[in-house]
Amino acid sequence: MTSSNRARTEIDVLISEVEQRNELRTALWRFVALFVFALSVALEPDIVNHEIHLTLLSAYAAITFLAVGLVITRLFRPWLNWIYVAVDASLVIYLTAEHLLDSASSLVDALATPSLAIAFVLLSHASMRMRAGPVAAFALIVVLGSSAVVLMPIWEDGFGAVFRLSSEETQAAGVRLVAFTVVAAIQIVLVLDIRRLVQEAVASSSERANLTRFFAPETAERLATEGANLGLRRQEAAILFVDIRGFTRLSETMPLEEIASLLTEYRRRVTQAVSGCDGVVDKFIGDGVMAVFGFPLPLATAALRAFECAVELSNFLDVWSEIRMRDGEEPLSFAIGVHYGHVIGGVIPGEHHSEYTVIGDSVNLAARLQAMCKLTDARIVISDELACKLPRHWRTPEWQTQRAATVPGRSETVDVHLLPTQASRIQSYQSQGPDRNATRPADAPRAVRPVTATVRPETRSAASGV
Repeated sequence: MTSSNRARTEIDVLISEVEQRNELRTALWRFVALFVFALSVALEPDIVNHEIHLTLLSAYAAITFLAVGLVITRLFRPWLNWIYVAVDASLVIYLTAEHLLDSASSLVDALATPSLAIAFVLLSHASMRMRAGPVAAFALIVVLGSSAVVLMPIWEDGFGAVFRLSSEETQAAGVRLVAFTVVAAIQIVLVLDIRRLVQEAVASSSERANLTRFFAPETAERLATEGANLGLRRQEAAILFVDIRGFTRLSETMPLEEIASLLTEYRRRVTQAVSGCDGVVDKFIGDGVMAVFGFPLPLATAALRAFECAVELSNFLDVWSEIRMRDGEEPLSFAIGVHYGHVIGGVIPGEHHSEYTVIGDSVNLAARLQAMCKLTDARIVISDELACKLPRHWRTPEWQTQRAATVPGRSETVDVHLLPTQASRIQSYQSQGPDRNATRPADAPRAVRPVTATVRPETRSAASGV
C-alpha cells in the first residue's frame, strides 16, 4: 500500500508540473479572447454603451496581463482558475444581458455576437487547463446566467412577454444555447480523455523510470511492456554469484584509483556477460556480483542460461586476467557458484531506501557454492539441482562430481559439480604417474585453455569484447 501511495503521489506531482507548464500557454490564450472582445468593441455600431465596453475591455486586458505575469513569476496557484472562470462567465452574461435589456435588441441579438463568440473562445480557454471542473463551471454559469437574463422580462412583465417573442426568435435563441451546451459537453469529454491519456503516459514513464533503478534499460522496457509485478512473490530461478579470489589481500597493496578502475572494469565485464545470457544483475557486493536468471520475468531455460553464463564468464574473465598479466599487472582468479531453486523476490521497502532483490535459501546456497570454490580449488561450482535442469550433453571431461559434499556454513551436505582451476587439473594429471597419458585432460600441457562447454552461439559473442 505504501509503494502504491508513493507512486500515486509521484504521478500527481508530475501531472501538476505538466499543468504548470501548460498554464502559460493557457494564459496566453486569453489574448485571443481579448482580441475578439476588442474587435467587437471597435466594430460595434452602438455608441451609447461604447464607453462601458471600453472600460470592460481595459479591465479584461488588465486581468489578462496579470494572469500571464503570475505564471511567468511562478506566483500562479491552481485556485486562481476558479476566479478566472467566474470573471470570464460574468463577462459573457453581462454582454448577453446588455443586449437583451436593450429595447432595440431582440433575443436573437442578445445571444449573438459578440457575447456568443467570446463565450466559445473562453470555453476553449477553460478547456486548455485539462480540468473538467473549470469547463463545467464556466458552461454552467453561462447557461444559467443567460437563462436568468432571458427570464427577466417574464419576471417583470409576466408571461405576456413570452408571447411577444416570435417563434423564429425563440427557435434561434434555443438553437444557440443548445449548441453552446453541446460544445461544452464535448469539451468536457475531451478534457477527461486527454487527462486520462496524460495520466497513463506519466504513469508509464514513471514506471519505466522506477524500473531502471533496479534493472538494465532492456529489462526495464520488457517489464514495462509485458507488465511488471514488483510485489514479493515466490518463483523458481537460477542464482549466480561471482567474486575475485584474494581481492582483500590485493586491495591492501593497490592504490585507491587502481582499485576503483579494477572494480569498474570487472563489473562492466560481468554485467555484459550476464545481460548476454538473459540474466539480471541483482546487486554488487564489493568485488562480488549476484545475478538472477528467470526473475522477475519467468524463463524456461533459466538454469541453462545461468550455466552458460558461468562458463562464458569464467573464460571471459580468464582472458581479461591474461591481458592484465601481459600488461605487467597482477593476474586475477575468480570463483563462481550457481544454484537453481525457489526464491522470494520483489521490492523490499525501507524507510529511506527500497531494494528490488531475491532472497531465500536458494540464494544462500548459491553464495555458499561460490565460497566453496576456494576450498575445492575450483573455478565454478554448481548444485546438482541446477545440473538436473541442463541438457545431457552439458558435461565435459573436466567437470568433477562430489556427492554429499560439505558446504561452508551449512549443516546439510549437497551434491555438487565443480570445474577445477587450470593449476588444479595440471597437478591432478601429473600425480597420475607414468600411465597418465591415457587419462590426462586434453588441455593439461597448455598454460590456459578455454573451458569446452556446449553453449549457444549467441552467448559466445560475450568473449569477443575483450
